[in-house]
Amino acid sequence: MTIGIEWVNNYHSSSSNLSNNDNNARGFYNRLQGQRMFEYGDDLAWDQDFEEKGAGTPPAGGDQLYADHVDIVFFSGHGSRSGASFGVKTFDDGVARASNMLLGNGDLEWLVIDGCEMLADDNGQVFSRWGWPTFRGVHYILGFHTVAYDVKDRGEKFADRLNQGWTVREAWMRACIESEDANVSYAYLRADQPGTDTFNDHWHGKGFVSADPRNPTVLCYLRGTC
Repeated sequence: MTIGIEWVNNYHSSSSNLSNNDNNARGFYNRLQGQRMFEYGDDLAWDQDFEEKGAGTPPAGGDQLYADHVDIVFFSGHGSRSGASFGVKTFDDGVARASNMLLGNGDLEWLVIDGCEMLADDNGQVFSRWGWPTFRGVHYILGFHTVAYDVKDRGEKFADRLNQGWTVREAWMRACIESEDANVSYAYLRADQPGTDTFNDHWHGKGFVSADPRNPTVLCYLRGTC
């Protein structure tokens, strides 16, 4: 039952600064019942924390120490089809890209990317961007098909629903609906294989949790309007 968060408000002019990502991520961190393992914000939040060691250029990944070392990790900041954006680019290139991630070969079950368009469908191209190699035990990637707004309370709403025993997917959908406008679409990618049942995942201690789909045979995508 381990939790990690990273957030960025200060983008050093590489992108527009944001205002609420610290409150958004901390709301999740402080409300979800479990062991808090790490919080890194602004200049202490790095893309390499989400990327596989040896992957990408430069090959600076360290997810085995951070994102893939906890059960759930929550990122709040800018996002795009290219990846999750960070304000510091001196350790890597400042973008955590799907092509540089192998998720769940450590401990991670659920990755939350609270940023724009990381899970944009694009007529099925979401599967090409993320692809099978990304899923190495991770159950879900939760995010947005469209842009998302700079809100301060989505994280706590998500945590509250998880604590109440909602499934992970339903908790994310409800948190998005309660915190976004109707022009926003949430999304998730979910992995399964014979012998797993991630559709019915709950937070640890709050209900059923599937075994890890280490070699998934099914990737399911869902998006819906807030």
